[in-house]
Amino acid sequence: MVLLCVVHEDGKPRLTPTGAPETRFMLLPSEACEIIDTWNVGGLRGTGSHDVAINDVFVPSSYGSGFTDPHVLPEPRYRIPPFSRVIPGLGAMALGIARTAIETFSEIAGAKTPERTTQMLRNNHGAQVRVSQVESLVRSGRLFLFDSLNRFWSSVVATGEAPMEQRAHVRLAASHAVSSAVQAVDLLYIGAGASALYTSCPLERAFRDVHAITQHIGVNPRVMETTGRVLLGLEPDTPLL
Repeated sequence: MVLLCVVHEDGKPRLTPTGAPETRFMLLPSEACEIIDTWNVGGLRGTGSHDVAINDVFVPSSYGSGFTDPHVLPEPRYRIPPFSRVIPGLGAMALGIARTAIETFSEIAGAKTPERTTQMLRNNHGAQVRVSQVESLVRSGRLFLFDSLNRFWSSVVATGEAPMEQRAHVRLAASHAVSSAVQAVDLLYIGAGASALYTSCPLERAFRDVHAITQHIGVNPRVMETTGRVLLGLEPDTPLL
C-alpha cells in the first residue's frame, strides 16, 4: 500500500518553508496494514476507500517519496507534477458517468410513456432539449480536458518542463469537466422522472457517484481561485499546483 504520513522531528511535525507539515508517501506491504471498514458512503462505493491503520512499522527511506523529491527516472511522464497527473482523472470519471447517464436516459425515453400523457418521453419537447443540453455539456467538457492535457503533454515532451499556466489550465479543465458532468446528470435524473429513483436504474447510481466526485479536494471550488490567480499573472497560492 502507498500511505501518506506526516514527518515528525523531536516529537513534533517537521514544517516546510511554507509553514505546512512535511508529508511523504510510504510504500509498505499490505499485510502490515489493517483495513478499517469505514467507507459507508452515498456514492462511489466501489472504490473501497476505507481507513487504514498501521502501528510501529519501519519503512526504509528508499521506500518513501515526497512531492518535491528530485526526478529519478528520465521519461517525460515522470516530469508531470503529481496533481497535474492525478486530478484530470476525476474529470474523466465524471464524464464517463455522464455518458452512461445519457445512454440510460435514451433507453428510458424510447420505452417510457409518462403518466398523464399519451406520448413517449422521447417525443417530449422538454426531454429533447435536455438531451441537447447534456450532450453539449459533456462534449465541451471532454474537449477542454483533452485539449489542455494535450498542450501540457506536448510542452513536457518538448522541454522537460511543466509550465505553470498550463498546469492551471489542466486543473481548471478537470474542475470544469466535473461541473459539466454534474449538470448533465442532474438534468437527466430529473427528466427521467420516478424511473431514476430505483436502484435498478443506472441513473440512480450516476446521480450518487457524480456528486460524490465533487467532494474530492482536487475539484473543490477553491481550486478556481488558484487557477484564476495564475491566469491573471499572479503566483499560485499553493505549492502543490
